[in-house]
Amino acid sequence: MSSDKHEFADFLSKEIKGYIDALSLRFRRHKKNATDVPASDTLKNTFEHEIKPKLDLIEQQRDSFNSEFEKRKRLLNFKVFPAVVIIVLFVVALGGDGSFFSTLIFAFCIGTSWAYKPALDYIHFYKRNVMPILVKMYGEFSYSLTSEIKKDEIKKLAISPSFDHIETEDSIVGELDNIGFQFCELKLERSGNNGRHTMFKGCMVKLTMPFDFNSHTIVQQDRGKVANWLTKDPKATQKVKLENNYFEQAFEVFSTDQVLARYILTPVMMEQILALYTMFMKKADAQSFECEFIDNTAIFLISYKANLIEPAWISQSAYDIDALPLIEQELELLTSISKQLNLDLMAARKVSSAQLAANQ
Repeated sequence: MSSDKHEFADFLSKEIKGYIDALSLRFRRHKKNATDVPASDTLKNTFEHEIKPKLDLIEQQRDSFNSEFEKRKRLLNFKVFPAVVIIVLFVVALGGDGSFFSTLIFAFCIGTSWAYKPALDYIHFYKRNVMPILVKMYGEFSYSLTSEIKKDEIKKLAISPSFDHIETEDSIVGELDNIGFQFCELKLERSGNNGRHTMFKGCMVKLTMPFDFNSHTIVQQDRGKVANWLTKDPKATQKVKLENNYFEQAFEVFSTDQVLARYILTPVMMEQILALYTMFMKKADAQSFECEFIDNTAIFLISYKANLIEPAWISQSAYDIDALPLIEQELELLTSISKQLNLDLMAARKVSSAQLAANQ
């Protein structure tokens, strides 16, 4: 009996979250516009041979979801909302106080959640069917709508803000050139007297190396001397002085080992991080770009307002390839973190050295 209660509670929780996400979709959704960059030959080939055979079913579902979406919007805009407004005004005219106007806000939230739910369902349906195919263009990757990453795993990061609640979206996991790759979009919130406050919105990219960095090195945005000191990891007490003025203007570096920190942050590496930072600023409107090297992992937290990896809006035909080049660009941007930072070359160098030492 208790297991049935837990299952019902989980189901109810997911349903409520679905409607809350549908409400947020009303404010954050944006139509994927065609980009100036055409689809690559690889994308065209993948679309033609792997995605296109599924499009009949996807388009049928899109048409069904869109019809329901438009029907709900019309009902909401032309019947429900006007009726609620008339009732509230009538009650106020009879002597009711202004608190009745909160009914309008409540009705708007509930009604909008209900109306936009089919649009959200279509986005999820499209992603479940198309994204697993697209991510395999870049390696042995798998895709899921949410990540299994645990709250405690994020909390223990030195570059993580203080938070109580975590939401994840668009998880990509796999291997790229012998390096473990994990991506997910994150929303971290902290509870306060006035409700929840967003502490971070963006993505996490985690690279798992076949060797240990043997130090704890933090690269964080330069927030000023006092803020830098308060936000750094207590164990990483050494401020690392680097010979790149542009890098030091953008970032502050702390580490448990000066020598090993410089081994990681070579002149080429610093140029690569600056290039990535600029690229995310330009293509994802990034607000901050921070990373942490600890044990055998390199973790990046990149904050931005928009959502990456979003399909075309529900009104656009599934047969239209125009939105896919933008998703392709975003996937290339994410996987380029490993390639541009030359971590794959570092890994090969480290493994080769270990093998050489073992053979001697």
